[in-house]
Amino acid sequence: MKTFTHFVRVTAVIASLGLGGCAADEMNLGVPQSGDSTEEKVSNKIVGSVQEWSVTTSAHSALEGDVMFAMANYGTMAHEFLVVKTDFEPGKIPLGDNDRFDEDAKGLEVIDEIPEWEPNTAGVLKLNLKPGAYQLLCNIAGHYKNGMYKAFTVLESDKPVVMGTLPEPMDTAKSEAPSNDITGSVGEWRVTVDAHESKVGEVSFTMTNEGTIAHEFLVVKTDFEPGKIPLGDNNRFDEKLAGLEVVDEIPEWEPGKTGTLKLKLDPGKYQLLCNIAGHYKNGMYTPLIVTE
Repeated sequence: MKTFTHFVRVTAVIASLGLGGCAADEMNLGVPQSGDSTEEKVSNKIVGSVQEWSVTTSAHSALEGDVMFAMANYGTMAHEFLVVKTDFEPGKIPLGDNDRFDEDAKGLEVIDEIPEWEPNTAGVLKLNLKPGAYQLLCNIAGHYKNGMYKAFTVLESDKPVVMGTLPEPMDTAKSEAPSNDITGSVGEWRVTVDAHESKVGEVSFTMTNEGTIAHEFLVVKTDFEPGKIPLGDNNRFDEKLAGLEVVDEIPEWEPGKTGTLKLKLDPGKYQLLCNIAGHYKNGMYTPLIVTE
């Protein structure tokens, strides 16, 4: 049974995708790209991506109970993300003449899905999974055949994992009013604050990590448009790049924790963001204007 699914623009400020904390795990990764090597680890909080023609995730197995998938579409076309319980070998589910498999066929159970979603957007799916063998895949015509599947295993546990629910999005009703005492949160994949304008001088930030993985919070003075800072091959931007100044930061901190930052800001345009590999690309930024 699907608990929730959300979709967000990767290229815009995302205001509704914070993920509640749960049992601790070791994951501290960006969104995996096609070809990335991922450890054979157990995690119930999965980040990953789909594209032509692959499904990439940050872990290959989970403990029974609640499992959360935060998946980005890095392809050039729409894809879907199905969680299928089956003993068929990966890539071996029989296909019909339409190059899809029958989702009601014997030998498999489609638990739930993120329906087709567009490139440069992300979706989140939270499920309660029983022990067994699964495939994470796309069943759009030809996509499974072309390699869009990944094996996934759910392991038995004496204490099934129980997660919290999706937090309510922050009330941004007062975001039009300038403030030098800013409260907000970070999560997959957004930065949310209660004000986007401050007066010159001392500005304080109180930021909670409502995601499932570690994030950082950088205050960057730049005339680049939000989301348009050029990235390198490592899916991060050079923090000494001409055209921007990293004023200060809250270094990486864990889910469920709150970090604070107090600094003096000059007039100008800023971006509040996360520069862990893949996070900025996936939507973790929001603008701030500092005025005289």
